[in-house]
Amino acid sequence: MNLAPIKTRVIVNPDSNPRYLKKHLRHSLKVLKDNGFELSVIFTKGPGEVLPLAQSAAKHGYECVIAVGGDGTANECINGIIGQNVTLGLLPIGGSNVLARELKYPMDLVEAARVISRRNKRCIDLGRINGRYFSMMASCGYDAYAISRTDLRIKKIIRRWAYLIAGLKDFAGYKPTTVYLSLDNGRVVEQGTFVALSNTHFYGGTHQMSPFAEIDDGMLDLVIYQGKSQMGLVHFVFRMIWRQHINMRRVKYYRVKHVKMWSDTTTLVQVDGDPLGELPMEAEVCPGVLDVFC
Repeated sequence: MNLAPIKTRVIVNPDSNPRYLKKHLRHSLKVLKDNGFELSVIFTKGPGEVLPLAQSAAKHGYECVIAVGGDGTANECINGIIGQNVTLGLLPIGGSNVLARELKYPMDLVEAARVISRRNKRCIDLGRINGRYFSMMASCGYDAYAISRTDLRIKKIIRRWAYLIAGLKDFAGYKPTTVYLSLDNGRVVEQGTFVALSNTHFYGGTHQMSPFAEIDDGMLDLVIYQGKSQMGLVHFVFRMIWRQHINMRRVKYYRVKHVKMWSDTTTLVQVDGDPLGELPMEAEVCPGVLDVFC
């Protein structure tokens, strides 16, 4: 059967996993070519290049953009193509690959290419916070602080474990701040010291921060931890790893469409694993705005 060609821009972040990439990328690209994807392949050379490359692809009539990298690469591609008639594909080689896992992509590069080559599409929701789209989550609290302290040179070598090292190294000096939240135009007002607003149920790999989240249900799932001590935060993390955190007395769980967040002290925010800035911010769900091959 002859398949209609698909004009495709492949954006490769070679820092994500260079050894694996060198071994498997050529074979995965051949799978795509053999199935009618007309490929233009570009390798990034440094941070901040993915977004303008994705924007350029949309501007020049590409029908598909394939992100070869981790969650940060996927996020920049999404922000570059959103609002255009462009479908996203994923060849996951990052540390966590949360979006790929949520969409049930295989973690093998060649098998992921075979998934894309079947051309099955799913229309998914995105979150948007202060104009920045996210596919997985936005959060404020200790994880955003740890991400801001992560050494990018170390991250290239040990990938997602660099976040853990940064978090442990600076944990003793971290002081939780209070975040205030107004949910769905004041329907509920809450506060906490860690806030995660999720479009997916996976977090940091295979952990389930928001176990009831679905990527196409038109809602965002909100987890609020209200404890104020460092040891309480450690307890929360371990309960989250064991999928028991939402039963904790100091944890609130909501499903929302719009959230306002603010704080009286400097509080950092991260989006899909990258720093975004400081509170105050507003977030909302954008239902069914992105087509993904999966």
